[in-house]
Parts: sequence; C-alpha cells; structure tokens
Amino acid sequence: MKPTSNVTKKVVLGIALMMLAGLLGLATALADQPLSKEDLTLLLLGNSPSDKIIQMVEQRGIDFQMDPDLAKKFHDLGASDGLIDTLQKAGNRVAAATSRAPAPAPESKPNAPAAPAAASAASAPVAAKAKPAAATPTTPSAPGLKDPSPEEIQHIIREFAAKEKIFREARNNYTYHQINKVQELGHDNEVVGAFEQEWDILYDDSGKRIERVTYAPTPTLKGLIVTQEDIENFRNIQPFVLTTDELPEYEVKYLGHVKVDEITAYVFSVRPKEIQKNRLYFQGVVWVDDRDLQIVKSEGKTVPELKGKKGQNLFPRFTTWREQIDGKFWFPTYTLADDTLYFPNGPPVHMKEIIRYTDYKQFKSGVRILTVESIDKEKEPTTPPPAAPNK
Repeated sequence: MKPTSNVTKKVVLGIALMMLAGLLGLATALADQPLSKEDLTLLLLGNSPSDKIIQMVEQRGIDFQMDPDLAKKFHDLGASDGLIDTLQKAGNRVAAATSRAPAPAPESKPNAPAAPAAASAASAPVAAKAKPAAATPTTPSAPGLKDPSPEEIQHIIREFAAKEKIFREARNNYTYHQINKVQELGHDNEVVGAFEQEWDILYDDSGKRIERVTYAPTPTLKGLIVTQEDIENFRNIQPFVLTTDELPEYEVKYLGHVKVDEITAYVFSVRPKEIQKNRLYFQGVVWVDDRDLQIVKSEGKTVPELKGKKGQNLFPRFTTWREQIDGKFWFPTYTLADDTLYFPNGPPVHMKEIIRYTDYKQFKSGVRILTVESIDKEKEPTTPPPAAPNK
C-alpha cells in the first residue's frame, strides 16, 4: 500500500522526537525491571541494534515466554537470529522460575499459535490451548507432543513441500470466487474508505485459465493506494504455497509441535534466503498438519517493502487459514490483515484487509492431477476441517 499524501517536516520531526522520548523513557524508567513484549517492540521499532538489545535482555531478563508468533513478530521487526535465541533462553528461565514458585502459578498465555485478535472475535478456525507454566522445552511444543529429531525435521520439510507442489497443481484445476477488500480505518476504527474487487477464477471455452473481475466499485480510500504489487499479493503471496521448487529460496526453521483445534501441527518459521530484484516473498510462520503434512495456516507479511522515488509501498501483516476441500487438500479460504502502516513521510494509516476464497469446484478437463494418495497411500486424511471465521 502507498500513501496518497505527504506531511510537513515539522510533523515528521515531531514523530521522531516522540519516538526518541519514548526510548529514553524506556531506558531510564525500566532500568531495573524485566523487559516486556511491548518494550521489545518499541526498541525494534526504534531501530535499536540487536546486540544492544541482547545486552539489555541479559542484564534485566524478560517477563514473558517466547512462542512462534513472537519469534515471527520480532524477526519481522528486524531482530537477529542471535536476539531470538537469547529471548528463547530468557523465556525458558522465566518458565523455570515460575515452576519453582511455592504457590501454583496461574495459567500462562498461549504459546501455541493463535489467531490474531481481530480474527479471534470472528471465531477463527485455528485456536491454541495454553501451555502449563512448568513446561520448559527449547521449542514451544505443546505438552505430550513429541518434537521430531533433526533428521525427521528435514524429512518433514521435504515431504510437505512436495505435497504443496501437488496441491498447487490441483488448485490450478479448480474454479473459485475471490473477494478482496481493503478498508481504511479512522481513530475510532470506523471505516473511512474502502477498496473492493471480486474475481471469478475460471476457464474460457478453450480451457485457458482466466481471472474475470465481477465487481469493482470506485475506491474511496483516502490515505492509501492499492498498487499492482498489492494485487500480486492477493493472487500469490497471501494464499502462500511453499513447494519443492521454491524451497531452496527460503530458510525454514522448526519452532515447535502444537495442538490447534482438532488437529496437531508442526510450526516452522519461513524467511527468504536472498531478496532478488523485482520479486516478492513471504516471511513469517506456517503451521503444517502433522498427519497430512500440508500447510493449514500461515501468518506473516510480504517482503521486501518497496522504496523508490515515488514513495514507499508497505505491506500489512496477515493470517491465512485453510480448510479441507474434497477431503484431500487444504485450500486457502480466509485471509485477514489488521495492521497500521507507518509511512516515513506521512501519518500512520490503520487498515484492514479481508480476502475470502469461496465456491471451489474442480474443473473437469483432460489434465491429469496427482493426488495426495499417489504420494502416500497409507495416509488418508480423516481430520475434520476447522470452521471458517464468521463473516
């Protein structure tokens, strides 16, 4: 998304001074207190070097435990792998200290992946259970769920990437309807502007796959412009698919084994190894069903954020949920982004993005589509899909 207008240097300077004042206040008022999640976020937003934050964490400690969502969030804000490792260790010490307390500790906040706050209110399909405070694994796995060995982890990554490749081929033989909506929100979260397009993804009489715009009212956005890169996001990045072909381009790290609703899943962080010119990538976390070895949820953002003479194009953090279609594959059905975009030469813009994928129907053609059974005949998915978020 791009801003539609600039602000004066005085406003920009004021914002910078406010951030500086906040950082100075953090350094003085909290000098002897453990760092909170909000403290870490403020430091990273202020471009504090990771090595300096590591020193602060080692000196003061933290008052929370790490989980896949926080690891992804801090990575996206610029935290180095070394800082994430330091936070993991500090969080484990918090858990260990809690378990040694004489009185029973209250149930901790969920460390398994949970839907973002806006999606939770809509009964999002992937909801996590809290982890007892006494558990202190090196990865945020749920109690009773075994972490695979390093060799097994690499095998799991190869397997789910192979199945993602087959899923992409299969999805290309489905027609469906896609609703793309971007809302600009005011100070009281009221809608002050909107962009909306609806597409039918189908085939013409010759069997060629086409995208037909069926609804496109005049946009009323005031502080944002939906760019061609945003449209590319709607098509390819937000319904993220990580296949064997793309796997060499990404660094994939195991984060944990968690329970989400009726299923259990492996959690992986995904980051591009190298940013190629004129390419957009996904950076975030994916949840892979440990039975079907298919992605059931992804959360992150599009990178890189584009800078040029005409301004900066920022992308919101989003979550995409999948559901089983036809009992074989997990298809993206709902994407939600509720984020504030901080433009360097303009005021921050609170925006919300909702994408729905509906009416999946297999296109009957002569193209042969492999199925999951052709890879692994012993695994027949029986887990019911989670319910989609309320509309």
